[in-house]
Amino acid sequence: MPRPAKVPPPPPAGYLWTPEAARRIGRSVKTLWNYAHLGKGPQPRRIGRKLAYKISELDEFLANELNAEPDPDRAHESRPAEPRTTRRPARAAA
Repeated sequence: MPRPAKVPPPPPAGYLWTPEAARRIGRSVKTLWNYAHLGKGPQPRRIGRKLAYKISELDEFLANELNAEPDPDRAHESRPAEPRTTRRPARAAA
């Protein structure tokens, strides 16, 4: 007799499991895990062995991402362009 399929339990009210949260904000599951590790973005809560994200925090994160103002202190943080160099040294004249 085949085993019944393991269906994950539903998340608590107001929360989403990681795959659903990733789909909701348009990021990958790996990106959400990286955000959690770096302390960036919506922070998960551990429920049993799974991570759950609060729906209101996901929506707030999305709103902040869409309406973000550029930070004037970080406007010129990148390195300037480096001068071009030739790929091969010039041949010596014979």
